Amino acid sequence: MEEVKTRPAGVIAVAVLMALSGVLTVLSSIPAVTGTALPPWAIALDVAVGIAMFAVAWGLFMLRAWAWVVTLGVQAVNALFAIIAVASAPAAWPIWLAIAIAAVVIFYLTRRNVRWAFGVGAHPA
Repeated sequence: MEEVKTRPAGVIAVAVLMALSGVLTVLSSIPAVTGTALPPWAIALDVAVGIAMFAVAWGLFMLRAWAWVVTLGVQAVNALFAIIAVASAPAAWPIWLAIAIAAVVIFYLTRRNVRWAFGVGAHPA
């Protein structure tokens, strides 16, 4: 018999952040929103990444281990790019916000009870 897992409250917040990221990614490919025309391949890439972010959000909500892994990877890459961007614009507060969000998400997802909810790691005592 499969053990019933409860969804930690913060997982919903992280799933919403990932879905919002998907929406913003898709919107970034619309010339009327950005004010610039992108080549067709860039639009297709943005739409594909946006759809993938929606899939990851669903996976988080459903407590799928693959979504946990993908989210950690995405947040690590986001943090890395933001840290690199700080070198060119240290006073830009959105960059610092991106670093803080990535750090909080990574910290939260690596808590023992959250890992366990996704089936990753040992059951918390």
